[in-house]
Amino acid sequence: MPPKTPQLRKTPSFRQALAFLLTSLAGLSLSACSGKKPVLVGFVAQMTGTQAELGVQERNGVQLAVEKINTEGGIAGRKIELVIRDDFGIPEKAQAADEELIKAGVVAIIGHATSGQTMAGLKITNPAKMVMISPTVSSPALSGLDDHFFRVYPTFKDSAQAFAEYVYKTGGLKRLAVIHDTDNAAYAKTYSTTFSEKYVALGGVISGEGSFSSKARPDFSPLLTRLRGGKAEGLLVIASDIDTALIAQKTRIMDWKIPLFTSAWAQTETLISNGGKAVEGLKLEQSYALSSSTPAFVEFRNSYQSRFGNAPSFGAAFGYEAAMVLAKALKKTGGSSAKLKEALQETRNFQGLMDNFSLDQYGDVQRPFYLSGIENGKFVILGKLN
Repeated sequence: MPPKTPQLRKTPSFRQALAFLLTSLAGLSLSACSGKKPVLVGFVAQMTGTQAELGVQERNGVQLAVEKINTEGGIAGRKIELVIRDDFGIPEKAQAADEELIKAGVVAIIGHATSGQTMAGLKITNPAKMVMISPTVSSPALSGLDDHFFRVYPTFKDSAQAFAEYVYKTGGLKRLAVIHDTDNAAYAKTYSTTFSEKYVALGGVISGEGSFSSKARPDFSPLLTRLRGGKAEGLLVIASDIDTALIAQKTRIMDWKIPLFTSAWAQTETLISNGGKAVEGLKLEQSYALSSSTPAFVEFRNSYQSRFGNAPSFGAAFGYEAAMVLAKALKKTGGSSAKLKEALQETRNFQGLMDNFSLDQYGDVQRPFYLSGIENGKFVILGKLN
């Protein structure tokens, strides 16, 4: 029997060796990236209590954006990690939350949801040179300031005036009553004044004004009875979703069947679910094109519905955009807070969910305004406001 020929061990070819080396390096690279410290980003808004819906929607939108950003590689190979705080809708707690976020080492803060908490929080963040970017704050008192505050929602100065013109000219209402929540006076009182001044300048009459504190959980009946005595032809409510719904319910219980109007603050599903038939026909102004058919918005709406089980409100959409704009700026700074303000100021023609937009040197944004309404239990776009 012939002796067996010894089997020679095959040595890898150059290509095989190179492929193995590159694969190994890629694995090491991925391992190194996964071991990098995350980029900490703060989020703060009211997320508990009767007025929490807006803050919850904003948080959800931000989370959806962060998940997408991290899936696509994060910031220079580092994942974004959200550090979330609740401001409870109270200015003092808003300041405490911002202090906590700064101590936690966040590079920027997304928030707050309302003007009152934002203006309180800026007393903490501006001295610390901490960038704050709000999804929904629209008070004109924050416009044109060289500070560290940015926003993706425009000031309501122009939209409130356009809304007043619509109510007076298109709606044909010459006498209007106005009611607002003093707990968010930085927004509600200023909006009331802006709207009313334009309405009166056009020839309208503000037949009655009323205010309330939502924290006090008031009985709206006496206030509405007084406003009804002024023979108003319409009622403008500047309040949260839940309070606007309650006021609408009260007007119908009183058999006061006048047209109702509200600002963007109230535009959540809570308004419809709590207002029911009482809010049918209600009209509001906002910068949210909720029936947009852009591919980006359709993808966002479907993803949000799948992720959270309900339709996104304007807070969710602008929360998403705020996180996306911030991420683009952070990519320029390598995830650092250094020069982040300057990077945000360079934002031009950013592709938003509904419209492209830019940020100016003061962190303000210009966007279109839309007239919306509630029909058959759903929000619908009725047209643009000029």
